[in-house]
Amino acid sequence: MKSHIVRRVLFCFLATVFPGYAGQRASATVAAFYERRSPQRPLSGQAPTAATGAASAQAEVQQGVTALEHGDFPNAEQHFSAALKIDPSLSEVRANLGLAYYANHQYAKAIPEFKTALQQNPSLQTAKSFLPLSLAATGNCPDAIPGLDREFSSNPNLKLRRVLGLSLEKCLIQTGKQAQADAAAQKLLAEYPNDPDVLYTAGELYGKLSSEIYLRLMKVAPHSARTYQVMASVAATDGNWRRAIDENRLALRMDPGLEGAHLQIAILLLTHSPDPNAWREALAELNDELKINPRSAEAVYEIGEVERKHAQLNHAVAAFRRSLQLDPGAVPTRIGLTKALLSLGKKEESLAALEPARQAAPNDPDVHFLLASVYRSLGRTTESQAEMQVFERLQKSQDAKVPKPR
Repeated sequence: MKSHIVRRVLFCFLATVFPGYAGQRASATVAAFYERRSPQRPLSGQAPTAATGAASAQAEVQQGVTALEHGDFPNAEQHFSAALKIDPSLSEVRANLGLAYYANHQYAKAIPEFKTALQQNPSLQTAKSFLPLSLAATGNCPDAIPGLDREFSSNPNLKLRRVLGLSLEKCLIQTGKQAQADAAAQKLLAEYPNDPDVLYTAGELYGKLSSEIYLRLMKVAPHSARTYQVMASVAATDGNWRRAIDENRLALRMDPGLEGAHLQIAILLLTHSPDPNAWREALAELNDELKINPRSAEAVYEIGEVERKHAQLNHAVAAFRRSLQLDPGAVPTRIGLTKALLSLGKKEESLAALEPARQAAPNDPDVHFLLASVYRSLGRTTESQAEMQVFERLQKSQDAKVPKPR
């Protein structure tokens, strides 16, 4: 089978099954995918009868490719099958038939085609990748995992490797191989950090694992400080902030040196309490947290916010600077410090405090809005307007992602 037909088949398949592929240049990607492909038996023969049969097979393959390009998988299957009736030894055509079955969700039919293709030519990369994918799709994870693992580690096609990795991760989860699933998830997150499917699948893995661990904790130590902490988190998630505070206090009663509990009580008070003086109680909780963990950057930040909002600006600046010493990359802390410095009239200092936040979080609209205010206070109108334009663009982008109520 001619190599340009192989390239067209794989390209149109990837474009159909993996949306977005058609927008990429296929040559380098597909060449890499097939770079270890062995030369295939030519269709043409010397005898007139063989030549006629070869021409017929070639015509069927061409029609199969055309059908595949248009997403017409049943017709692609028919034409590839017809070509194989003329010459059953065409391993690449058999692999393409497997691709058509796979794309048409007929995974059980794809499996024997890929297996036969590999028996005829063990170097066929297409069959090596899609056989384990087909096995996984039929629920045969034990047989699929070795091939998925091998191809996820070695396949040079980025889009196909992503699919292999996701399938591997799901199979490892289904077979209870948590450590291996974690390794696959971490590798996927490193290679595709902003991919929705990768993020969702990892979230499912860690969410399930977290639930199982918490349930075990509650079973083996139902009255421990850590169990009360879990119950506090559950209550907070459900919006029952008063119960969350009570559970945290129970945790502290069991273990007065427990890190994080005083901090959570303070945050709950500051966020939910209707009492105008709740900040005083929250401040006491934050100071208690620092007695347990003096290096809690978050507790120091919250102290800075409390003091800033209650006009203790110099104390707030000191708290924010201390928090940044503990966690220099914290963008909310830089925003709080900038606001406190602006309120003190220290305009140049506020700009110096905020600049690193723009570098650390270039897509944070709050950073650009505050930068616009700082520049305006310095009389740098052009830069202020530019930052405001960036803020408005980012704000519109965020609003567009929020579903509108029906």
